[in-house]
Amino acid sequence: MERPLRQDAANRRTQLLVAAREVFRDEGIDAPLDRIAIRAGVGRATLYRNFPGRTEIALAVLIDEIEQLVDAFANCSGPDAFFDFLTQLQALLIRNSALGDVVRAAPSPELLAPLRAAMVRAATLPLHCSQSAGTVRNDLTATDVRILLSMLVAGLHNATPEERNLLADRARQLTFDAVRPRP
Repeated sequence: MERPLRQDAANRRTQLLVAAREVFRDEGIDAPLDRIAIRAGVGRATLYRNFPGRTEIALAVLIDEIEQLVDAFANCSGPDAFFDFLTQLQALLIRNSALGDVVRAAPSPELLAPLRAAMVRAATLPLHCSQSAGTVRNDLTATDVRILLSMLVAGLHNATPEERNLLADRARQLTFDAVRPRP
């Protein structure tokens, strides 16, 4: 069992995640990892103690963003909660597409288990809200979000911004149609 981090270590980890998000946004996914340590105000050893490589830090940034969706939908209500969740999830993945590329190239499926678990946590409550309202089919499960996610971002890689917006809108329409109950 993993011990919880001391408060100072947890603060440094948070600083590293914030810095990584900013560096990746400003300089791209291939930015030198040392820039993350510098921006976070910590040494290289602290960076590598927390995140052994680019894949791990990219994964941690995505998990952190997914956890923010968990918080955003903690009190969801209404028939469109799951549709709103999918819309925000798609926007998150489009915004972080380079991070997704690094994660997809992860050397082992075990590295992706925390990301998958975070997605299931994030999807569970909005899915239940929409299923209870009858706007989402009852056979859908939170683990199906992996399939839906693939549908939402398929075809967006290497698209121009205009093309990406059109494709994203169409992918969302098709995905929403797929999750609605059948008569």
